[in-house]
Amino acid sequence: MSAIDQPDVITLPEDLRPRLERALAVWLPWQRWFGAKGRPVSAVELIQATELADERASGGPLGLLAVVTVHFADGAETERYLVPLGLRATLPDSLAGAVIAGFDGCVLYDATGDPELNALLLLLIGKSAQRGNVHFVPELSTGFAGASRRGLVGRPLGAEQSNTSVRFGDRYLLKLFRRATEGVNPDLAAHRALRRARSRHIATLLGAIEGELAGEPATFGMLQSFAANATEGWAMALASLRDLFAAPDAPAAAGADFAAEARRLGSAVAAVHADLARELGSSTLGVGELARLSQDLLRRLDFALSVVPDLAPYADPLRAAFLAVADLPAGVPVQRVHGDLHLGQVLRTPATWLVIDFEGEPAAPIAERIAPQSPLRDVAGMLRSFDYAAQHQLRLFTGSAAQLRRLADEWTRHNRDAFLAGYAEAAGADPAARQALLTAFELDKAVYEAVYETRNRPDWVDIPLRAVRRLVGQEVVR
Repeated sequence: MSAIDQPDVITLPEDLRPRLERALAVWLPWQRWFGAKGRPVSAVELIQATELADERASGGPLGLLAVVTVHFADGAETERYLVPLGLRATLPDSLAGAVIAGFDGCVLYDATGDPELNALLLLLIGKSAQRGNVHFVPELSTGFAGASRRGLVGRPLGAEQSNTSVRFGDRYLLKLFRRATEGVNPDLAAHRALRRARSRHIATLLGAIEGELAGEPATFGMLQSFAANATEGWAMALASLRDLFAAPDAPAAAGADFAAEARRLGSAVAAVHADLARELGSSTLGVGELARLSQDLLRRLDFALSVVPDLAPYADPLRAAFLAVADLPAGVPVQRVHGDLHLGQVLRTPATWLVIDFEGEPAAPIAERIAPQSPLRDVAGMLRSFDYAAQHQLRLFTGSAAQLRRLADEWTRHNRDAFLAGYAEAAGADPAARQALLTAFELDKAVYEAVYETRNRPDWVDIPLRAVRRLVGQEVVR
């Protein structure tokens, strides 16, 4: 019987389940995508195990798509994770780093590193297969079901923090959503909407892995075309700054002028916003909603002030900026947005800019992540990213601090203006026309950054603090 035709029912021996759960309780906290770093795990409960293939009779793997619930010693709310697992009698040397535990002469391991099981996931999507309550769904309009997949080796990318993506050569990218939650993942929903709109600014959606959790629909994975010959926006920005700082006296250092790309990026983001609004709808905020938005900003500020003592001198002007949101005229447009837009979430291909990762904050409930928001939130996120790129690269250079600081500020201002110009041209509306709201969102982002840096990189907290000083109109010390 071939792997594609095998039954999907898997019943773990009673003595194996507790050992597997104990092994996962030790292994999970060390994974990059585990979202509860520093919280002691009291137990892991296996709640779902879908058999993908059992080739052990021929020396191959048993493949499982498992979902586990993680319980914490502090009694805090549990979290659920998707964990693709493999079980082999003999493990290839290439999988030595994926080992979780040994059981009765077999080795349990993280299956995302196994090319054989990765290829099976691709095959199951192409065949529109079903395993238990897990559905492998091709996007038939793309022709993926008939595409050739022979000889493609799936290898996981290593840079992600909250998911695991498997690259199949230069053709496909399979993203596995590690946080398992009820509801259609916002990334999948946004890409389906943008595919309907024939957007030029996303990688082609080819399929998905969907299932159920607690009787509700859930998304476990998403397959897209791989953006070959693409460069991340963050890397492009850093290269531009590196060239600028390396030749600070040159009137036009090679690669330093990023403004043309920033303008094109602004146009691409505006086009994506327009397509999302057309496909998923839009509305406006009334007086009551603006008041609630203002209170949300103030609540986040109060929390940040309790974590970041260095924000205290700016508390009053920050509160004033957030209170002003409640006094804005009704009619502020809101819609589905990206939710976490920055230079690391865009790719420059030879043809255009692509926007990626519409998932939002994985730890937040899906209802919160897909709630209509002002597109200015995305604009503010990108504006902050230009500043972060300049300040990040500035730390790597020695020389005249004042001169390099001036160049960093000029680069940031020049490219922020170019991005806004490109956005305004494509959208038919200038984001700067709602300056009070745009500034409030920028400040909210900078406050969030201050909390993050205080907790993770305290010597970097001056970057968001410097932005806060500028945005509230206080002098920036050079």
